[in-house]
Amino acid sequence: MDIELPLMLLIVVFISLGILSQWLAAIIKWPPIVVMSIVGLLIGPVFQLVNPEQMMGSELFSTIVSLAVAIILFEGSSNLDYRELPGVSKAVTRIITVGAVLAWLLGTLAMYFIFGFPLSISFVMAGLFIVTGPTVIQPLLKQAKVKNSVNSILRWESIILDPVGPLFALFAFYMFQIINEGFGIGYLMDYIIGFAVAFLLGYGASYLFRWLIKKDFIPQNLMAPVQFIFILLIFSISHTVLHESGLLAVTIFGLVMARLKNHSLIYKESDHFIEEMTLILLSTVFILITSSLTREVLGEVLNWQLALFCVIMILVIRPIYILLSTINTEISLKERTFISFVAPRGIVALAVAEFFAGLFISEEVRMADFIVPVTFGFVFVTVVIYGFSFKPLSKWMKLSSTSPPGVILLGENMFSLALAKKLDGHGIPVLISDLLNSETKKAQEYGLETFEGNLLSKEERVRTDLTKYDQCLLTTRSYTFNHLAFNELSQEFGLRNVGMLTPPVDSEKVRNNIEQVIRHHILFDDRFTYYWFSRFIDDHEITELDTAEAESITEDDIILYHIDENKNVTFKTITDDLNYTPNGVIGILKDAHQFKENRQNGTED
Repeated sequence: MDIELPLMLLIVVFISLGILSQWLAAIIKWPPIVVMSIVGLLIGPVFQLVNPEQMMGSELFSTIVSLAVAIILFEGSSNLDYRELPGVSKAVTRIITVGAVLAWLLGTLAMYFIFGFPLSISFVMAGLFIVTGPTVIQPLLKQAKVKNSVNSILRWESIILDPVGPLFALFAFYMFQIINEGFGIGYLMDYIIGFAVAFLLGYGASYLFRWLIKKDFIPQNLMAPVQFIFILLIFSISHTVLHESGLLAVTIFGLVMARLKNHSLIYKESDHFIEEMTLILLSTVFILITSSLTREVLGEVLNWQLALFCVIMILVIRPIYILLSTINTEISLKERTFISFVAPRGIVALAVAEFFAGLFISEEVRMADFIVPVTFGFVFVTVVIYGFSFKPLSKWMKLSSTSPPGVILLGENMFSLALAKKLDGHGIPVLISDLLNSETKKAQEYGLETFEGNLLSKEERVRTDLTKYDQCLLTTRSYTFNHLAFNELSQEFGLRNVGMLTPPVDSEKVRNNIEQVIRHHILFDDRFTYYWFSRFIDDHEITELDTAEAESITEDDIILYHIDENKNVTFKTITDDLNYTPNGVIGILKDAHQFKENRQNGTED
């Protein structure tokens, strides 16, 4: 019972479903792919409301998927930080080289013997299945707060192999095409010319784009759109010269751009734009693909063969290549074992699988119709299993942090140090960072952990283990800087987990002009500025009360935080009251408003 919709409305509906699925997943704290899979299956093969491939037509459907994959691969490859490569541990190096090749070969055998796929499809898809991807790994790492060694290995395996897996698959596809054509000179020349064009387009376009930026020929507000057009043109032109070489061209473009830009802030806006586009496209394409599956094909694929394949890939192949490739490395056997049982496949695998399915179908290769259902089944199973077992397994193996959720304080001053010492005294991890203070950090004198570098740099945050920190408080003397930091860090920690001090101007008019969205994140009391917090701490301390004494708090006191019996800390904002637990602790500034009034009137406390 397919619902007939105008093409424009159909596309808009699928974009909306993709983003709403991401939103719902964030609310219920499920892996986004699980939610998107359920949505796609419900509107597609389960209730048969729509089949976008049939409604759009195979040509338009394939074009949308191909262009989306091009942008996805560019985003993945352009975000590789070459400054990381010299510092990558021996274990990571082994996993992304020896381990990746072993996974490729063993995966090929599994697909060939279990499903009976032709060797060409098996080899191509096994190359794609080495991809885990940061979009599925990083949320798990953030949730479980595993040891830094394990965190680094899983994170960098996902980042580096994200663009490498599709390249493996593309290489395998080309090799089998050449073999099938009998290594003819003319055919080989077509490929040589095509590869040369793909390389020149990707490599040349990156230098051209950088040259246009350096010469200021592209206005800053057009950087992102121009880069977007570069990606589409490179992909389309290369694809026209040699069928499907566009993937190689855009990946080269991304890799060279990653090397040239050195993560300069001038590229930040365009990177952010491509990152957001990738999120939208990933979500949309995933639901487009899953809802295009038919009951018949799903029924043929969802059987003992898929179950056996998942078991072999999860319990045999992954442990074999991880344990073998990490022999004589710096990580312990327990860490190696845990890593060997973590490899969720993500949206990229399914999106690129749809791309290759179209190629094999056009080549009339046997069983090509089963590529997408098998990939979907494998991706769904791995995400569900790893998504819901990662945290319990890490705790059982004693590889996850047992400390309570930590707090980052951006801004070193007497008030933030006093607050940090109180939290640290409860065993809550605290990290101090201050880009505005050039003096020797007093936080180190107090034995507090400090962040040496630019906390607002995404690249520096990625290279630092911040998994044990859940909240960020912006307490510098500059409201403008706090506002800038809020925009950056709220993307990392979530809007609910970032708070900031009120503007430093003690004016009711200024306070009333604060935009409503920001007001929900103003900490403690908007009548108490940075200046008054600092002056108060010069002569007083933060007072802590048991929650049983909450009734003793007066209007002259400023409530700062509440710590429950599990050492979870909640900070007071000007728009929300705290909920106290029976055995909790409340931190306050006793008689703070009376102190301010006395000072303003020239009297002592």
